[in-house]
Amino acid sequence: MINRRLILIFFVLFFASPLWAGEINSVVSEGNILKIQLTEKSEFKKIPQEDPFKLKIEIQNTKPGILNKKMLFHEGIVSEVYAQEGDKGSIIEILLAEPSETEIKAEGNVLVFSFNKEAKKATSSQIPKIIDLTMEKTDEGFEISIQGDIDLPEPSVVKDDKYINIEFSKVKFEAEPSKDIPLSVKREGDEVILSFFFGKEFDIEPIYLGDEVILNINKIKPKEIKTAETPKETAKTIPQQNSVTAENKTISLDLQDADIVGVFRLLGDVSGYNMVIHPEVKGKITLKLINVPWTKALDIICQTFHLQRIIEGNIIRVAPLKVFQEEKKLQAETKELFKKAEDTDTKIFTLRYATPDKVKAAIEGAKLLSPQGNIVIDDRTRAIIVKDIPSALNDIGSFIANLDKPIKQILLETRIVEISSSFAKSIGFEWGISWFPHNTLTIGGSQGGGTTTVPGGKTPIAINLPASSGTSGAGTTAFTIGYLNPAGTFALDVRISALQESGKGKIISNPKIITMDNQKAKIVQGESIPYGEKDVQSGQISTKFKDVAITVETTPHMIDEKSLQLDLNVIKEDLVEFVNIGGVYAPRTTKLEGNTKVSLKDGETLVIGGIYKKKDTTRDSKVPLLGDIPLAGELFKSTGRDESLYEVMIFITPRILSYE
Repeated sequence: MINRRLILIFFVLFFASPLWAGEINSVVSEGNILKIQLTEKSEFKKIPQEDPFKLKIEIQNTKPGILNKKMLFHEGIVSEVYAQEGDKGSIIEILLAEPSETEIKAEGNVLVFSFNKEAKKATSSQIPKIIDLTMEKTDEGFEISIQGDIDLPEPSVVKDDKYINIEFSKVKFEAEPSKDIPLSVKREGDEVILSFFFGKEFDIEPIYLGDEVILNINKIKPKEIKTAETPKETAKTIPQQNSVTAENKTISLDLQDADIVGVFRLLGDVSGYNMVIHPEVKGKITLKLINVPWTKALDIICQTFHLQRIIEGNIIRVAPLKVFQEEKKLQAETKELFKKAEDTDTKIFTLRYATPDKVKAAIEGAKLLSPQGNIVIDDRTRAIIVKDIPSALNDIGSFIANLDKPIKQILLETRIVEISSSFAKSIGFEWGISWFPHNTLTIGGSQGGGTTTVPGGKTPIAINLPASSGTSGAGTTAFTIGYLNPAGTFALDVRISALQESGKGKIISNPKIITMDNQKAKIVQGESIPYGEKDVQSGQISTKFKDVAITVETTPHMIDEKSLQLDLNVIKEDLVEFVNIGGVYAPRTTKLEGNTKVSLKDGETLVIGGIYKKKDTTRDSKVPLLGDIPLAGELFKSTGRDESLYEVMIFITPRILSYE
């Protein structure tokens, strides 16, 4: 069984390995030479293409390798190289910058492509042929495409009554147009005249693209017929034609080594704008654009040659960037010279709300003064005195009017609430004892002879250590243990009492303060604690004060008329104890601080809580001597425990004040 598996694997590897002999691992483009290196030598064949700008070959038993992704070249005749996996190997597509004859040869495992542009140009001496003629209906009329096998000579277009005649010189007509096209062809030697019958209501706009001529045959609008009678009105209607519809008009261009001046003129004809080209605009361009807005095509050409275009009415100016930069520089210098030649004037601006020194700094920072300008301030009258040319004074006046406005005021209503709670527990014992020998002395009460009985019992109080309620007359929870002998002469009551109570209190402070926008407001609530400070040299003690308080600092920033932002800083400090430092007692405090930024609407309330403080106190009371007896002494003691806890909560409500 194992031998069969080994034999099967061997046959799979043996027959599968020649299917993919290698892959593409290097592509180099140098001028008119393209080299594609394979890992192993493979056979190839050329696939015929109708597009002269494309070249396609199939390399057998080879994977695309590095050509899985498209490779772009910005120099040389090759523009793009891309490969995809086929049934028998890899199919390589090569896009050329211009049509050329190609020679392919294998040098080991390297395929060398040689492109001969001169040989292709030599064919241009041949008589061109019209090989295709098509017509498509558009929204405004018809579009006719006349396609040649090579570059066609630029035709002459003549409109004669109901016919549109297209005359080509030294051209052969070999196309087979559709019968739906109203066309008649007249041949005179190597010259061809194409006559299209559309009637008087149609006009023609030809576009020459080298090997293709496009005829836009559009129906003449009634408005255009009326304005055509007067040349002045026709000139006025040109900007209306160059509206949104004209700007979105698309164009297709396929040019090789075309002069950019001619291309700009072509775009002017398509758009309806007048074109003014600067003398320094030179160069040739090769491009292929399909259904691109003419404005986009114009911008692409300008960017390629570092040019700039400016539209002024129905005129487009095209010039190098430096030309427009020099024009702007000259305009600025001329404007500056006129400013220097102007007479100066003096004007006083009286401020109502703004601060004079800050307004002066703003004017200087904005560089509103001319070289002849000068500015001073008068704090007594809150005035700004400016001496400058009239145009600068107008700008400064508008600037000051925008700055000298009242600042919004904000009312900050603060509530500081201290919620406290106390919790007390205590336990105690009350003893009652009575001895009644027949017709003898009665002993009872803590003073002896008292008649008050233990609550719940029957004997007078002998030892009174009840649970303390902290208030007079407050009741406690208790139970009584009693004993009486059969003779009824001796009685003993023990009352164990316990108390648990809690209380809550509120201390509310409601300070209010008004502040301006972007100005800090501060609220402090607490006390100042005096303490002594000893001078090291003289030994004298001076009195200092330590603030132990809640401090709230708020800076409002208005966002709009109904909302604002608060910069908030809260500090809470409490006294813990006094510490002896070198014979002088100084306070030790605890401090809690928080900083935050919040956004609130007018009238909304911000709540700050969770600031707690806890105090725990234990107290003991006992009967002298009896309370000191081990173990049994616990029956003659009273123990109490007090806990106090309070929380500070801060409520801040901003309100934007109105001046109405």
